[in-house]
Amino acid sequence: MPFVPTRFIHASNLRLDHQAQGVGAVSHESQTILEDCTLETFSHLIEACREYEIDFLLLSGNSFIADDFSIRARIALIEGFQKLAADQIQVFIVPGQHDPLSAWDLQYNWPANITFLSPQDRDVIDILRENETIATLQILGSAHRKYSQPLKLNQRNQLFNKQEERALSIGLIAANLPTDHSDTAGELTQAIPLSLSDEYLPAEWQSEESNDVSVDYLALCKGTQRHTFEMHPGVAHHPGTAQGLNFGEHEQNGVTLVTVGTEPQLEQRTLRLASVRWLVLKLQLQPETSRSHLIHLMQESLLSHQKGSHEKLWMVRWQLQGSGELFDSLRNFKHQGSLSNELALVVKERLPVGIEQSFYLQAKNSELPGTGSTLSQLFQTQLNTFQSESEHPLQQLLTQATHLDQSWLQRLNSVTAQLDDRQIINAAIHNGQTWLDVSSDEEVHV
Repeated sequence: MPFVPTRFIHASNLRLDHQAQGVGAVSHESQTILEDCTLETFSHLIEACREYEIDFLLLSGNSFIADDFSIRARIALIEGFQKLAADQIQVFIVPGQHDPLSAWDLQYNWPANITFLSPQDRDVIDILRENETIATLQILGSAHRKYSQPLKLNQRNQLFNKQEERALSIGLIAANLPTDHSDTAGELTQAIPLSLSDEYLPAEWQSEESNDVSVDYLALCKGTQRHTFEMHPGVAHHPGTAQGLNFGEHEQNGVTLVTVGTEPQLEQRTLRLASVRWLVLKLQLQPETSRSHLIHLMQESLLSHQKGSHEKLWMVRWQLQGSGELFDSLRNFKHQGSLSNELALVVKERLPVGIEQSFYLQAKNSELPGTGSTLSQLFQTQLNTFQSESEHPLQQLLTQATHLDQSWLQRLNSVTAQLDDRQIINAAIHNGQTWLDVSSDEEVHV
């Protein structure tokens, strides 16, 4: 007999109304897009749920950041869930590290299509369609201990070894799991050896008596990087984040559309719903590289990426390594701005998306120090460049505030005239070393 056809979307780390980090100075239009990007991505998610006529939406943690106390996030959730309720699409919510169950205000009259799952729940939930069970969902716990034995999978997937029709079984590992930051390839899917690390396993599985997994789809819930563990057959999967919020999250983002048809297979499709893309593009500059040739190289690099259907803005960081007169000239912010503007005009017709650009320069053959973070080093480099551009750097900074009205500019000029530039710069250096000297793991908000 055929399997019960099922289709659902698995999303995680929506982080609604949480703001982007490491942006720098951008246009007013780009700032507005950045401020609203997670909310707009969520609206695209709701549209996708209706377009693909899914049976249910699974949100596996960090739908918002509780410490943000965002009213806009709450409103977006309510309005989105109400649209899904109108189409009879169920929503199953599992709290994460940053949106604990207590932050969801369970006293509120949430739409009837919403089901909250607590990390302490162990009961199997039947997901129904027209009074028929199409899938089951169960919280499997979280891992707090490590053992040496690998995960055994030889008996876990009944979906592919029974002839009679049955429902898809979904297991969900609760939050507070270790995150592997070594995955930087940005692949849509990833084949992993069967010895899935015990750090991903519930404590009750970590015993000599039994460590078989009896689910067809194992939903992982931590981190912003996409992971897929193929388990012969069946999968353990984490969709990553739907919308990146910094350059550390420049790998492919999205949510996962999961389809189980009448054939004995489970299909995964990544849906790109983000309105902002983060790109880190690397180029080598030779001493003889001309400005026109550099523009050509930058144009080719940008146009090698295809604009997503929902994307309004690209945040581009140019990582340039090299030497020579042109390379040295780009240490000047004015030259960086001129180059950015010229490039934007060149690609405007072929790339209909807003572009904000920043530069990170590294002299050829130079090695980054073994201590301090990349973020700290970048801040120090930019600060030194800024300081060397003018005898009065604070006055120079005010030239970038032309969008303010004249009364505010006059006030800022008056205050700036009374400040000691050197004291401000020294304080900035000290604060940068204190605040930004973090590990690469800490630089990426998860």
